[in-house]
Amino acid sequence: MSQSHIILIRHGEASVGWASHPDPGLSKKGRLQAKNTGKGLIDLISHYQLCSSPKKRALETMEILNNKNRYPVKIDSNFIEIPSANIHEEKKNEWLMSIFTSPIEELPVTVTEWRNNLIHWLQNAEGNFIITTHFMVINVLISSIINNNVILYFHPDYASRTEIFLKNGNLEQIILGDDKKTVINL
Repeated sequence: MSQSHIILIRHGEASVGWASHPDPGLSKKGRLQAKNTGKGLIDLISHYQLCSSPKKRALETMEILNNKNRYPVKIDSNFIEIPSANIHEEKKNEWLMSIFTSPIEELPVTVTEWRNNLIHWLQNAEGNFIITTHFMVINVLISSIINNNVILYFHPDYASRTEIFLKNGNLEQIILGDDKKTVINL
């Protein structure tokens, strides 16, 4: 019998917008958000596998949660934000809004591949994880578990904690992170 507890932490607020900078770090407020979230993880962090998106804001969030990298962290590109390198800066906001509501079967190929990699990871996850990642990654995973036909399911706030409990590969429970309609820094 295998059990997994997966804690997805959305990175703290970025210092600049997603559309205007390819890899911003955390703002001062984002650092405080990560610190506050870390207080609730202090008893778990040493017993969980730690993973992070390679993006700077996710890495900085993990560094704060992990007490300046006290425990090893796996940087895993599965948890990187939605692929948008080929989308022009001025079009990113409009593009992202269309992705939110597009049926899964109508997603662009790069987004479909990214989504499939995340779902494959989840289906093969064994053990307990704390993962710092992005708004859309969290939505992909939750939407896939509940068989939602679009990626967007909810609006996890900055540094919020979303939890997935699996037993023998089957969903036991989901605890959604703070659902605030936060502005995604574009």
